[in-house]
Order: sequence, then C-alpha cells, then structure tokens
Amino acid sequence: MSSSINTLPPYQEKPSSTNGINRLGGTIQTCSIKDGQIDYFSIIRVSETSYYLSLTVDPTPLYRIELILGPNKLGNIQIFSTSSSKLLAAVRVSTDQKSKSQPIGTICTSSPSDPDAVWRPIALEKGFLAVDYETHIPVVIVPGRAAKSQSFLWKIDEGKGGRLCWERPLHNSINPTVNDLNFATISIEDDGETLVEMRRGGGIDFELSVILEAFLLMDLTPKTKLA
Repeated sequence: MSSSINTLPPYQEKPSSTNGINRLGGTIQTCSIKDGQIDYFSIIRVSETSYYLSLTVDPTPLYRIELILGPNKLGNIQIFSTSSSKLLAAVRVSTDQKSKSQPIGTICTSSPSDPDAVWRPIALEKGFLAVDYETHIPVVIVPGRAAKSQSFLWKIDEGKGGRLCWERPLHNSINPTVNDLNFATISIEDDGETLVEMRRGGGIDFELSVILEAFLLMDLTPKTKLA
C-alpha cells in the first residue's frame, strides 16, 4: 500500500440513529432510593422554638421548622419553605406520651391546613434493650411511580441521634449490611448542630417525614415533649 498512516482521515464514530443520545432515557436523569445515594442536611436552632434546615454544602436555609406549645390543630411541629408562608407538613403530639395503646403522635406531609388532610399515626414499640418507634412512611421505590406506604423502625440512641431502618433490604441480599437497611441517620453534634443523612429518591413525603419524626422521637429539643 502506497498511502501512509499520516494521510488517513481521522477516526469518527458512526452517527447514531438516535441523534446522539446514548441511553434510552435520553437527557432525563433519574435517581432511585435503591441506588443508595445520600443527601446531607444540617439543622440549626435560631430561637427558642425555630430551626433552619439547609444542605451541609450550602448554609442557605431551605426550610423553617417551628415548634408550637400546647394543643394546636395544625400541629405542634411545623415545617415551612423559607420562600413561602404555606405550611407544608406537621406533626401533632399526643397528650399521653406514656400510653402503650395510642400513637405518640400523628403526621401529615401534604397540606395539613386542608380540612380533608390525611394524618397517619406514629406508634410506639418497646424492645428489650431500647425503645424502637414504628412508623409507616410513603416512599417512592420506582422513579416516576406513586409512593407506597412502608413500615419502618426508628432505632434511637438517646441524646445522640438515631437511625430509620426498613425491616428488609431493597435488594435480594442474603446477608444484608447495616447500610442496606438504613434509610436515614440523625446525629446530634456536641455544638448543637443536628446532621441528617437521608437516602435520595424516596420522594418529598418520605423526606418531610424523616425530618418531622426526628424532632418528635429524638427530642432534639426539650420543647418537643409537649405532654
């Protein structure tokens, strides 16, 4: 052959029949709670009854959490977007925290001020070595599909934080690790900051539930015990 390699045209990929798209989903990015990706949040106290929630990578407050003393129809623990005064979600604290038959609180993660708002119970379950709190939280498993209620357990380490665990792993693992069962971790720091690690992709109802139930169950402040 008389031609040299220097005279050959540069290599080019054959144009795709899908206009350059290299995946069926195109440019749309999805995230499933099965992927194990984590969002990190910080909760900072700003007054006796107010807190701000932000990402750990950006201190700009995203949500405001308010604690209301005494009976309140709209809830004793309320969460708002910092860009709006509309109540997003809330928890009503039971007046009988020692009852073994009644839930310690109820939670609403969609328009608590609506007359037809749905409030679901947060029940108490006692273990031998610690107190575990049972809750049913709507969680999105398949991106784009509706959330379905799943049973979870809060495992509390008093004064330090706790973990939200599902009773079975999402994957068919023979020997599931702690990370397979963990859906959120709350850590109360010595400086008063509360760090929240939460699985991404579970949906807004799931995420609001984690934040509000953490306030109710872990006593992030003595004000949350309103009985």
